[in-house]
Amino acid sequence: MTDEASRPLLDEQATSSAPNPSQEIATRSDPRGSFELSSESTPLLHRRDDDLVAYGTDRDSSPSSSIESRRSGSPGSSCKKTGRVRWPTVLSLALLTTSILAILLFAFAAPAVIKEYAQEAAVFEPTALSIDSTTSNGVRARVQGDFVMDSNRVKGKSIRTFGRFATWISREIDTGDSDVEVYLPEYGNILVGNAALPSIKVNIRNGHHTKIDFLTDLTPGDLKGIHGVAMDWIEGRLGRLSVKGKATLHLKAGLINLGTQILTDTFTFEENDLPALPEINVAKLSMHDAKDRAVAVDVLLSAVIDSPVALAVPALGFDIFVPNCSPGDPHIQVANAQTAEVQIHPGEPTIVGVEGLVRSLPDSLTATCPGEDGSPLDLLVASFIRGLKTTIYVRGADMPSSQAPEWMVDLLRSVTVPLSFTGHALDNLVKNFTMTDTHFSLPDPFAEPDTPESQPAVSALVKVLIALPKQLNFNIDVPRVRSLANVYYKDKVLGVLDINKWHKANSTLVKDRRGSSGLLVEFAIKDAPLEVTDSDLLADLVQTMLFGSGGVMLHITATVDTKVSTGLGLFTVRGIPTEGDVPVKTPSGDSIGHLHPRVVSLQMAESTESSLFVSTKVNFTNPTEYSATIPLVDVLMIYNGTTIAHVLARDISVVPGNNTNVSIEFAWSPSEYGGRRGIENGRALLSSYISGANTTVTLQTHKGTIPALPEIGKSLSIIHIAVPVPRVSTPGSPDDGGDRPHFIQDATFYLWSSTAEFTLFSPLAETTIAITSIDATAFYEKDEPVGRINYKESFNVPPGLSQTPRLPVDPVVGGIGYDALRKALGQSLQMDAVARVGVCIEKYTDEVFYHGKGIAAKVRI
Repeated sequence: MTDEASRPLLDEQATSSAPNPSQEIATRSDPRGSFELSSESTPLLHRRDDDLVAYGTDRDSSPSSSIESRRSGSPGSSCKKTGRVRWPTVLSLALLTTSILAILLFAFAAPAVIKEYAQEAAVFEPTALSIDSTTSNGVRARVQGDFVMDSNRVKGKSIRTFGRFATWISREIDTGDSDVEVYLPEYGNILVGNAALPSIKVNIRNGHHTKIDFLTDLTPGDLKGIHGVAMDWIEGRLGRLSVKGKATLHLKAGLINLGTQILTDTFTFEENDLPALPEINVAKLSMHDAKDRAVAVDVLLSAVIDSPVALAVPALGFDIFVPNCSPGDPHIQVANAQTAEVQIHPGEPTIVGVEGLVRSLPDSLTATCPGEDGSPLDLLVASFIRGLKTTIYVRGADMPSSQAPEWMVDLLRSVTVPLSFTGHALDNLVKNFTMTDTHFSLPDPFAEPDTPESQPAVSALVKVLIALPKQLNFNIDVPRVRSLANVYYKDKVLGVLDINKWHKANSTLVKDRRGSSGLLVEFAIKDAPLEVTDSDLLADLVQTMLFGSGGVMLHITATVDTKVSTGLGLFTVRGIPTEGDVPVKTPSGDSIGHLHPRVVSLQMAESTESSLFVSTKVNFTNPTEYSATIPLVDVLMIYNGTTIAHVLARDISVVPGNNTNVSIEFAWSPSEYGGRRGIENGRALLSSYISGANTTVTLQTHKGTIPALPEIGKSLSIIHIAVPVPRVSTPGSPDDGGDRPHFIQDATFYLWSSTAEFTLFSPLAETTIAITSIDATAFYEKDEPVGRINYKESFNVPPGLSQTPRLPVDPVVGGIGYDALRKALGQSLQMDAVARVGVCIEKYTDEVFYHGKGIAAKVRI
C-alpha cells in the first residue's frame, strides 16, 4: 500500500527530471562521445563525469541497499494504523523542497558566480547557418548547432565546483524569448543589428550535449554606421575589427523564473580573419543591339564568395560606374543592370547572371582628360584589351519588379563596391595587315632637324582585317583611324611610322571561310613620317633589296586609335594592338640590272677650267612596285676608286615601270674631288666612254646624300652600286637604238690630197664643243698603220651632226695598210683609230684618248 501510494509521486519526479526529447536529442553520462569540446589553448582531456555521483544521481542507491529494503518488509508490515506518516512521500517532498531552495539560493544568492560560470563554460558550436528568407525589416536566419557546458573552460576552481553543482541541480534551462544585439566598439559603439531568439531549452549539466535548431529574425541597426565599416573593408583600411555581443536572456528552470540575465562578450577579428573581396571571373560576355539605339550587355559572372552562411539573394537592380580621369573625380555611370535570384553556398562558386543596358555614352566618359591625350573610356578599353586588371564600380539601385525589401535596397544604395576582373587580351584581333600602292618620299632638305618634315615619309593604302570577337554582336563602323607603328626588319626595330593624323577609313563586314565575322578596314596614309632609328639596319635592308632575290619581309607592330560608330554614337577607342607582316617585293636577281638607264639629252649649265655642271634627261625602268618622291639626293660617282663627280636629283618622282625624262644633274670636277688621281681617272672614264667601251661607274652615298638625315647617308655608304654609264641616245641621233655611242659617224679619205673628213655627232643640244688638237693614227687590221693626223688648229663641233674640216693625213706609203687603202678606192675600208684629242667645252679643257674600232672609211680620189 505504501509502495503503491508512493509510485505516482516518484513517477512524476522521474518524468520531470527526464530531458525534453524535442530539445535534448542526446544526453550522455559519459562525455567521451563523438562531440569534441573546443579549447582555448590546449585540448581538453576526456574523463568520466564523476561529479554526478558526488551530487546524488541514481548511482547514489546501490543494488544492495535496494534488496535490503525489500527484505525488511514482512507480511505483517502491510497492516498500518490509520494516520501513519508516509515516509516515501515525506522524503520526496523534502528532496523537492531542498532542490527548490537550492535553485532559489543559486539564482538569487549567488547570481554573479553562476553568471561567470555560464559565460566561461557554455560552448555553442554552429553546424549550419543559413538565411531562410527575407523580411520587411531584415532576414530570417536558421541556426543549427551543438550546445554543451564544458566546466574545464572555467579557470577558477571554486567557481567551477559551485557551477557544476548548481547546473546539476537545475538540469535544464529555458532561455525564453531573448534578444541579442551586436555593437562595434571601435566605430562609436554603433549598433550593427538585432536578433530575436525564440525560447530554447538546453541541458546545462556538465558534458551534456543539446542539438539546437531554430529560426531567428535579424534586423539591421545603424545603416550609416554600417556603410562606414563597409567602405573601410572595401578600400582595405579594415586591419582589425572588434565585435561586442550583448544577449538579454529570460531564464527559467522548470517552473522557477530565474529572472533576466544579461551576458556580454567581445571578439576581435584580425585582418586574416576578415573575408576578402571576391575575385570576379567573367565566364561569358555578350553585347548586342537593343531598342532605342541602346546596347544590351549579358554577362555571366563566377566568384567564390567568402560567406559563412548559405543564402538566396533576391533579384536586384544596380548602377554600373567606371573610373573617371582622376581618382578624386566622381565615377561615371555607364549602364543599368539587374540580376536574377542568386544562390550563395559557402565554399562553392557562385554564378551570377547580369543583364545590363547601356542607353548612351555620357560626355564625361568620352571627353579628353585635362592634360592627357585620352578619355576615361580610352583608359578602360586599353586596360581591358591588354588583358590587365580592370575595375568597375557597382552600386545598388531601385528595380520596380524586384522582391527585395526596402531596407536591403537602401543598404545597397549606400555602398559602392569595386569589382576587379582581368580583361581579355586581344593579341589576335588583327588577322591580316597589308600595305599596297606604297610611295616613299625623302625629306625636305631645308626642313628643321627633328621635325616630321626632316624624316622620310610613306604613303600607302592600308588594309586591316579585324576579327570581331563573338561577344560583339551589334553594328559597328570605323570611319577614322590613326596609328603609331614600329617597323621591324630581322627582328630589330628599323624605325617608327607615325600616322598621328586622323585618316578617313572605310569598314566592311566580311565573312571568312569558316563563317567567322570580320571587319575589313581600309584607309590611305599620306606622307606619314618614318623615323629611322637604326641606320645600319636600313643599309642592310637596301642592300638586300638591290642585290638580293625573293624580296624582304618587314614586320609592323602598332597601336591603333579608331573612331567607332555604334548605336550609342561616335566615340574613340585608343590603344588597340595591331601587328602584321608586310612583304617588300623585289625583282629576281640584281635590281640594278633592270634599270636600263639611257641619257636622252645633255645640257651644259656651268663650267670652269676644271669642272662641268651638266643637266641631263634620263629614261630608266623602276623594277619594283614602289614609287618615291625625291626633293634632293646627292651621291658620289666613283671610277677606279676615285670620286670624280657628284650625281644629284632634285624634285623628281619615280614610279613603278618606265620613267622618262627624269632630270639628273652631274657635277663633274675630278681635280676637286680626287686630286691628280681624280684627273687621271676622270680622263680615263671619258676616253673609255667616247670610245664605245662598256663603262661602269660606282655610285655611293655620303653624309650629304640626304641633307636632313646625314646619319642615313653615312650608313648607306657601305653599299657600292655599280651602274653602267648610260649611253647618249638623244632623239634624232643616227645611232638611236644602238648599244654603244658613236661620236664618229663616218669618215672619208681622199688619196690625191691626203686629207680626211669626218662626220661627228655631238649630244649637247645647245653647246658647241671645240676640238683644240688631234693626234691620231689609223690602222688596218688592228696593227698595220695607214696614216697619221697631227692637227693643231681648233675647230668647232656644233650640236647634232656636223662635218669636220679636211684634216691633213700623213700616209704610211709602202705599208700594207696603205696598199689596202689604194685598193679600196671608190669603196669603204674598215679601219681602227687611236687618237689623242684636245677638247674645250666652254671654259672646261681636257685631253681624251679615243680608241675607235671598225670605222667605215670611204676612199675617194
